[in-house]
Amino acid sequence: MKYFLFDLYGTLLDIRTDESGDAFWSEIAALLGAASSEAAREEYRMLCDRARAEKTAKEEFDLLPIFQALSVRYGSGISAQAFAQTFRKLSLVKLQPFEGICDLLESLRAAGAKLYLLSNAQACFTRAELKETGLETYFDGILLSSEAGYKKPSAEFFEAAFARFSLLRENGVYVGNDLFDDVGGAHAAGLPCVYLHTEQSGEYDDPPVPDYVAKDVGDLKRILVSLIKQ
Repeated sequence: MKYFLFDLYGTLLDIRTDESGDAFWSEIAALLGAASSEAAREEYRMLCDRARAEKTAKEEFDLLPIFQALSVRYGSGISAQAFAQTFRKLSLVKLQPFEGICDLLESLRAAGAKLYLLSNAQACFTRAELKETGLETYFDGILLSSEAGYKKPSAEFFEAAFARFSLLRENGVYVGNDLFDDVGGAHAAGLPCVYLHTEQSGEYDDPPVPDYVAKDVGDLKRILVSLIKQ
């Protein structure tokens, strides 16, 4: 029986965030007790840049220690986890499953397929968003890049999922909406990939070629159900 590994944002969840506005950073500054929105913005940027610089291109950093550092720096008294979730909620413009996604996941589970989530994401707010949107209950296992220490398109991220969930590579299929991270990453790990084009899909010159292309969620359901039967 096949199992399916899914990307999250842009594939299952339609998300829009905005961390660029002055109003957003004014609220963050007020939460921290920072002298100005610009001071809070610059400190956050500096900490993120430093964390990225300490990692290789394959590795992922965790935002939670950054939220902790900011809270301590300004003596706000807010916990890192509470700060992370408030930061995210203030930046959200839209967050909801794409139409037909819940029906798709229910159908795959009913057909006997195991479902796993493997996504570039920060656990400090993504775990809460999975609960909020109801998607958490559909998955037999969830691994996010900030937890694994690796990110797509690295094969190491996929290998971490194989090991954690005791998955056989030859039975798996990856599903995602990005030709570089999802198709390229799956192929690097020896998995076929179903590419679902959405509004949040990137555009690339000479991208990896997906094994299957779904034009919409209905088409994706047809492809995945047919793969279960193979």
